[in-house]
Amino acid sequence: MRCEPCRAFFCLVRLVANYFQQLNFRNRHSMLRELTASDQQLILDYAYQHELENMFVIGSFEFSDNPFEFNTYLGYFENDVLTGLGVYFGLWNDITLHAESTTVIDAFVDEFVKQNRPVKYVVAFQRHALPTLDRLQQHGITPIKVREQTLYLLEQENFHDCSTGAEVQGTSGDIDGIIRLGNIMDEQPADREVPENERARIVPEYEWLLKQDGEIIAKANVHGLSRHYAQVGGVMTHPAHQEKGYAKQTVSATCRHWFARDRQITLFVNNDNTPAIRAYTRLGFQPIGEYIHAEFA
Repeated sequence: MRCEPCRAFFCLVRLVANYFQQLNFRNRHSMLRELTASDQQLILDYAYQHELENMFVIGSFEFSDNPFEFNTYLGYFENDVLTGLGVYFGLWNDITLHAESTTVIDAFVDEFVKQNRPVKYVVAFQRHALPTLDRLQQHGITPIKVREQTLYLLEQENFHDCSTGAEVQGTSGDIDGIIRLGNIMDEQPADREVPENERARIVPEYEWLLKQDGEIIAKANVHGLSRHYAQVGGVMTHPAHQEKGYAKQTVSATCRHWFARDRQITLFVNNDNTPAIRAYTRLGFQPIGEYIHAEFA
């Protein structure tokens, strides 16, 4: 018969062994880690399973040769399978998360907060954005503005082209003019200098511009891109030139360009922006999903 000290010792050994077995099980079956350039294909394979919901993620590899230089990609693995993707876009201070489980979304948010990542935007389909915002608020990070938006899709057979041929594709020489128009739209001094990281956001060859006397008066761009879709954004018209159909022109030129490259077109618009909704509907866009655009201080 074992003495009581021996029995206690073996019980302790068993408890410790069970603890490490459970720890190893959890580590083997559920893990969050930062992804690197060697994981690029893994990221893209996952993103393409949910292509429309990951346009910014896929586009980050289309717009840059090395997006890992300024973006942080997190992966959540279960049984060694990637089941969730969290991305922090460093040029925008934007968090975009994709996972079917709120537990995974919570884990991504917790990790980005732990890394002290400043948050300026959360832009995503509603079903991913709302739990992201909820978790951020639990960390005391509250948005100053939340816009409800709708994602629209345009297929080529429904396209009503309003371009005239006056629209031009952007070049590196247009970056200052694009920034100037953006400043005016934000009610900032037109010639306000912007930080280098803001200039780096502009990829001029993805911009379509309308000019008058050398000045950019309207523009649209593509800020998300994949094998099957081009996502239009950055639509602006100078206040002195609005209500003349220029937005429809630049958006149409963008659509034509990408239809010729076998892409369907998406864009999202604020639900209270009735003029824009009316204009895009006339071009042939149809609503397909609910979106959230949250902005932080």
